[in-house]
Amino acid sequence: MEDKATEDQNVSTQVTDKEETIKPVEFSPLEPVKTSAGDGNVNNMEMLMDVSIPVLVELGKAEMVMRDVLALTPGAIIELDSLAGEPVKITVRGKIIAYGEVVVVDENFGVKITKIPNPQDRIKNMV
Repeated sequence: MEDKATEDQNVSTQVTDKEETIKPVEFSPLEPVKTSAGDGNVNNMEMLMDVSIPVLVELGKAEMVMRDVLALTPGAIIELDSLAGEPVKITVRGKIIAYGEVVVVDENFGVKITKIPNPQDRIKNMV
């Protein structure tokens, strides 16, 4: 039974002028890629170094009813759940990677990193 399934997988169908001919397909054998034990991880990490990822700085949150959201106008103030001067959360894909304080750099906002959680804390936050 397995031989029949293998034969079915290795056969391609070619249609020419409403006439079908079946030809077997041959694949070259797969060989493992040879790398030294330590170089594989370094090369894999090096490939990821140029990948762009979104970094989100969370100043605070607020929950509002739809009526209040629709009533917002220029100059309106939304009260956030964080205190002034409280560290902001820096996240990647919803996971906290660091904390910081808001700074101004040449008329732009920025964040100065003040704390990076240790790996055990980051693992606790992931679950």
